Amino acid sequence: HTHTHTHTRRVRIQYERIGSDVTMQCGTLGSDASITWKVNGSDVDTSVLEGPNLILRNVTLSYNGLYSCFEDSSGDLQDQISLRIG
Repeated sequence: HTHTHTHTRRVRIQYERIGSDVTMQCGTLGSDASITWKVNGSDVDTSVLEGPNLILRNVTLSYNGLYSCFEDSSGDLQDQISLRIG
């Protein structure tokens, strides 16, 4: 099982229900990784980070968007998740 580094990373789609708590994982990074999350290019606020995971509580339609996580040490884009609330 070889890992190839490509820049055509596939966006994962995550469907969640309004009012639920959402956990988004940043790829396969370890829990001690230093991560920055962005949504639609802006810093994510009102968020709770648990290691590399982003926890969103009681989500509403305003949470819809493209979430990207970056590894701080390299600045590399690690993962992209399209969150769809419905």
